[in-house]
Amino acid sequence: MIENLLLGFPGQRPGGLVLSIVLAAGALGCALALGYVYAAICSAFPRASVVLQAGLSLLRGVPLLLLVFFIAQASTLILSIAGFVALLLYSLSHVGEILRSYLAAYPAHMSEQGLVLGMGWTRRELQLRAPWTFLRSFEALGTHAVSLLKDTGALTIVGIGELTTVARSLGAEASFSRWALVLGTAAALYLAATLTLVAGIHVLERWVRTRRGAMA
Repeated sequence: MIENLLLGFPGQRPGGLVLSIVLAAGALGCALALGYVYAAICSAFPRASVVLQAGLSLLRGVPLLLLVFFIAQASTLILSIAGFVALLLYSLSHVGEILRSYLAAYPAHMSEQGLVLGMGWTRRELQLRAPWTFLRSFEALGTHAVSLLKDTGALTIVGIGELTTVARSLGAEASFSRWALVLGTAAALYLAATLTLVAGIHVLERWVRTRRGAMA
């Protein structure tokens, strides 16, 4: 039983907890690297990167399961790779925004210190800005890591290979444009629901802060 839980049941290996950890760690590691590049671009070119930020925001509103189906349907990637790409994009959409928000708050005096010390752009990024950003965002990244592991575990239990195989089998019975329309509509609905929830939470947070101020 322990072996099956760790490695997957016979006929469904690799799987289980080990595969969940490997997939989550791999996706998170790649997302951290790409996410910082995204954050650095947004920091250096805030206006020019608006389209990039909007694209990542849209991706953030797409549920992971829907993303797996879409990539399997829209690409010819090997099933396991398609599943990993879905996890990577899902993680990147969250990690990138976390790092962008923290990097935007990087103290100006630290940037000036780097210039005074004669540090080039690469050294400033690697020795000053990146360490500062990752340390400040550690808790938020940790929360995402836990969430990613849970989501990856759910996909592993259901079977990424099985999900992507079903998606392609269904896609063979209908045109891609039809499936793209269905998936796009579903993504838009999920995004609208997500944005509504986020807006409601922000309103509630302001109300709570006001109440706390009145009680102080």
